[in-house]
Amino acid sequence: MTATRELNKLVFAIGKRYGTFDPFTWADKLNVQIYWKEVAEKPLAETLYYGDTPIIMMSNTIRYSNQRYFVLAHELCHVIEQDGLTAYYSSNMRFKDKSENSADEFAMTVVTNLYIEENGHLPDTYKDLRYNYGLQFLGN
Repeated sequence: MTATRELNKLVFAIGKRYGTFDPFTWADKLNVQIYWKEVAEKPLAETLYYGDTPIIMMSNTIRYSNQRYFVLAHELCHVIEQDGLTAYYSSNMRFKDKSENSADEFAMTVVTNLYIEENGHLPDTYKDLRYNYGLQFLGN
């Protein structure tokens, strides 16, 4: 089974378990603390660990922006999928790139399903997701 299919299965399982695709509800149910801070322009969020407890630091610049959903879903992927790999992640650029791409795919699946949950249908275009969840611009 492909990595993308595995990520999709994981997102659906979590969505079914918690009855929503809202990443803020997931964080609450997973007992992941979210702290809003004045941080550098990039990254917009970072996952840190206090012992074994994950803490997600999110930038105040997106606190009231729809982009916070995608960014939190991305960070939750790190907590769920890559838990315990912080040292390896930090020291290995190739793993970091793969991990970031995987977290982006996970977040895209989460916000697509959140869109369906909130609107009752798939988004008509990528622009719909971009508008609703502040996704990156992918070109024309």
